[in-house]
Amino acid sequence: MDTTRSEKLVQNFLQRESKYKREIREFTGTFETTPEKIFPLLCPTREADWIPGWDADLIYTSSGYAEDKCVFRTKKSNSAEEILWTFTGFKLNEYIEFVRFQQDILTHCKISLSQNNDGTTTTTWKTISTSLSEKGNKEIEKMVDNKQHTPIIHVMDYYLKNGKMISKHSLIENKLHAQH
Repeated sequence: MDTTRSEKLVQNFLQRESKYKREIREFTGTFETTPEKIFPLLCPTREADWIPGWDADLIYTSSGYAEDKCVFRTKKSNSAEEILWTFTGFKLNEYIEFVRFQQDILTHCKISLSQNNDGTTTTTWKTISTSLSEKGNKEIEKMVDNKQHTPIIHVMDYYLKNGKMISKHSLIENKLHAQH
Protein backbone atom coordinates (compact mmCIF):
# COMPACT_ATOMS: atom_id res chain seq x y z
CA MET A 1 0.00 0.00 0.00
CA ASP A 2 1.30 3.44 -0.92
CA THR A 3 1.15 5.67 2.19
CA THR A 4 3.50 8.35 0.91
CA ARG A 5 0.91 11.13 0.96
CA SER A 6 -0.37 10.42 4.47
CA GLU A 7 3.15 10.06 5.85
CA LYS A 8 4.07 13.42 4.32
CA LEU A 9 1.02 15.06 5.94
CA VAL A 10 1.98 13.62 9.32
CA GLN A 11 5.62 14.67 9.02
CA ASN A 12 4.66 18.20 7.98
CA PHE A 13 2.35 18.49 10.98
CA LEU A 14 4.89 17.08 13.46
CA GLN A 15 7.68 19.34 12.22
CA ARG A 16 5.82 22.57 12.83
CA GLU A 17 4.68 23.95 16.14
CA SER A 18 0.91 23.82 16.50
CA LYS A 19 -0.60 27.27 16.29
CA TYR A 20 -3.62 26.19 18.31
CA LYS A 21 -3.70 25.75 22.08
CA ARG A 22 -5.23 23.10 24.29
CA GLU A 23 -6.22 23.16 27.96
CA ILE A 24 -6.98 19.99 29.94
CA ARG A 25 -8.80 20.31 33.24
CA GLU A 26 -10.03 17.80 35.76
CA PHE A 27 -11.96 18.37 38.96
CA THR A 28 -14.01 16.24 41.31
CA GLY A 29 -16.92 16.62 43.66
CA THR A 30 -18.23 14.22 46.28
CA PHE A 31 -21.94 14.14 47.02
CA GLU A 32 -23.87 12.50 49.85
CA THR A 33 -26.05 10.42 47.55
CA THR A 34 -25.96 7.65 44.96
CA PRO A 35 -25.08 7.73 41.26
CA GLU A 36 -28.75 6.93 40.53
CA LYS A 37 -29.76 10.31 42.04
CA ILE A 38 -26.97 12.30 40.35
CA PHE A 39 -26.93 10.80 36.85
CA PRO A 40 -30.39 12.05 35.74
CA LEU A 41 -29.27 15.62 36.50
CA LEU A 42 -26.59 15.36 33.77
CA CYS A 43 -29.18 16.01 31.09
CA PRO A 44 -29.85 19.04 28.85
CA THR A 45 -33.50 19.05 29.93
CA ARG A 46 -33.05 18.34 33.65
CA GLU A 47 -30.27 20.93 33.99
CA ALA A 48 -33.01 23.57 33.71
CA ASP A 49 -34.14 22.40 37.18
CA TRP A 50 -30.84 23.06 38.94
CA ILE A 51 -28.53 25.36 36.91
CA PRO A 52 -29.44 29.07 37.08
CA GLY A 53 -29.90 30.53 33.59
CA TRP A 54 -29.89 27.13 31.84
CA ASP A 55 -32.08 26.75 28.76
CA ALA A 56 -31.51 24.13 26.06
CA ASP A 57 -33.04 23.79 22.61
CA LEU A 58 -33.31 20.05 21.93
CA ILE A 59 -32.37 19.10 18.37
CA TYR A 60 -32.39 15.31 18.57
CA THR A 61 -33.39 12.96 21.36
CA SER A 62 -35.87 10.09 21.27
CA SER A 63 -36.90 10.52 24.91
CA GLY A 64 -36.56 14.28 25.49
CA TYR A 65 -33.82 13.54 28.03
CA ALA A 66 -30.11 12.70 27.92
CA GLU A 67 -29.21 9.68 25.82
CA ASP A 68 -26.40 8.53 23.59
CA LYS A 69 -26.11 10.72 20.47
CA CYS A 70 -28.47 13.37 21.90
CA VAL A 71 -27.92 16.74 20.19
CA PHE A 72 -28.95 20.13 21.59
CA ARG A 73 -28.07 23.81 21.46
CA THR A 74 -27.75 26.53 24.04
CA LYS A 75 -28.31 30.16 23.06
CA LYS A 76 -26.38 33.33 23.89
CA SER A 77 -28.85 34.07 26.68
CA ASN A 78 -28.01 30.73 28.33
CA SER A 79 -25.60 30.57 31.26
CA ALA A 80 -23.37 28.39 29.03
CA GLU A 81 -23.58 30.79 26.05
CA GLU A 82 -24.18 29.83 22.40
CA ILE A 83 -22.93 26.27 21.92
CA LEU A 84 -23.85 23.15 19.93
CA TRP A 85 -23.57 19.97 22.04
CA THR A 86 -23.66 16.26 21.18
CA PHE A 87 -23.39 13.26 23.47
CA THR A 88 -20.64 10.90 22.33
CA GLY A 89 -20.81 8.36 25.15
CA PHE A 90 -23.39 7.36 27.70
CA LYS A 91 -23.54 4.56 30.28
CA LEU A 92 -26.43 4.83 32.74
CA ASN A 93 -25.29 5.85 36.24
CA GLU A 94 -21.59 5.57 35.27
CA TYR A 95 -20.62 8.32 32.81
CA ILE A 96 -21.58 10.70 30.06
CA GLU A 97 -19.34 12.12 27.37
CA PHE A 98 -20.12 15.02 25.10
CA VAL A 99 -18.51 17.41 22.69
CA ARG A 100 -19.27 21.16 22.77
CA PHE A 101 -18.82 23.06 19.50
CA GLN A 102 -18.29 26.77 19.97
CA GLN A 103 -17.19 29.14 17.26
CA ASP A 104 -13.56 29.21 18.40
CA ILE A 105 -13.19 26.23 20.80
CA LEU A 106 -14.07 22.56 20.67
CA THR A 107 -14.40 20.89 24.08
CA HIS A 108 -14.61 17.19 24.87
CA CYS A 109 -15.97 16.43 28.34
CA LYS A 110 -16.39 13.21 30.29
CA ILE A 111 -18.25 13.15 33.59
CA SER A 112 -17.74 9.90 35.53
CA LEU A 113 -19.59 8.79 38.66
CA SER A 114 -18.12 6.39 41.25
CA GLN A 115 -20.01 5.14 44.25
CA ASN A 116 -17.91 5.11 47.42
CA ASN A 117 -18.11 2.60 50.28
CA ASP A 118 -19.51 5.27 52.62
CA GLY A 119 -22.62 5.83 50.46
CA THR A 120 -21.30 8.97 48.78
CA THR A 121 -20.62 9.40 45.08
CA THR A 122 -17.59 11.05 43.56
CA THR A 123 -18.00 12.73 40.19
CA THR A 124 -14.97 13.43 38.04
CA TRP A 125 -15.25 16.08 35.32
CA LYS A 126 -12.50 16.02 32.70
CA THR A 127 -12.49 18.59 29.91
CA ILE A 128 -10.17 18.95 26.95
CA SER A 129 -10.60 22.31 25.24
CA THR A 130 -8.90 22.85 21.88
CA SER A 131 -8.63 26.21 20.17
CA LEU A 132 -9.84 26.47 16.56
CA SER A 133 -8.61 30.02 15.92
CA GLU A 134 -6.52 32.88 17.29
CA LYS A 135 -9.57 34.11 19.20
CA GLY A 136 -9.87 30.60 20.65
CA ASN A 137 -6.21 30.76 21.69
CA LYS A 138 -7.01 33.88 23.73
CA GLU A 139 -9.93 32.09 25.38
CA ILE A 140 -7.68 29.13 26.22
CA GLU A 141 -5.13 31.54 27.75
CA LYS A 142 -7.90 32.95 29.99
CA MET A 143 -8.69 29.38 31.12
CA VAL A 144 -5.05 28.78 31.98
CA ASP A 145 -4.87 32.05 33.95
CA ASN A 146 -8.13 31.37 35.82
CA LYS A 147 -7.42 28.32 37.98
CA GLN A 148 -10.65 28.59 39.98
CA HIS A 149 -12.80 25.51 39.76
CA THR A 150 -16.21 25.77 38.25
CA PRO A 151 -19.15 26.44 40.59
CA ILE A 152 -21.08 23.53 39.02
CA ILE A 153 -20.23 21.23 41.95
CA HIS A 154 -21.61 23.74 44.46
CA VAL A 155 -24.74 24.27 42.34
CA MET A 156 -25.37 20.51 42.02
CA ASP A 157 -24.72 19.89 45.72
CA TYR A 158 -27.19 22.62 46.66
CA TYR A 159 -29.87 21.06 44.47
CA LEU A 160 -29.24 17.53 45.80
CA LYS A 161 -29.47 18.75 49.41
CA ASN A 162 -32.38 21.19 49.02
CA GLY A 163 -34.41 19.87 46.09
CA LYS A 164 -34.45 23.29 44.44
CA MET A 165 -32.17 25.53 42.37
CA ILE A 166 -29.71 27.81 44.13
CA SER A 167 -30.56 31.49 43.80
CA LYS A 168 -28.39 33.64 41.55
CA HIS A 169 -27.69 35.84 44.59
CA SER A 170 -26.33 32.89 46.59
CA LEU A 171 -24.27 31.79 43.61
CA ILE A 172 -22.68 35.23 43.23
CA GLU A 173 -22.07 35.42 46.99
CA ASN A 174 -20.40 31.99 46.96
CA LYS A 175 -18.21 33.03 44.01
CA LEU A 176 -17.08 36.15 45.90
CA HIS A 177 -16.15 34.07 48.97
CA ALA A 178 -14.17 31.66 46.80
CA GLN A 179 -12.08 34.54 45.39
CA HIS A 180 -10.86 35.61 48.87
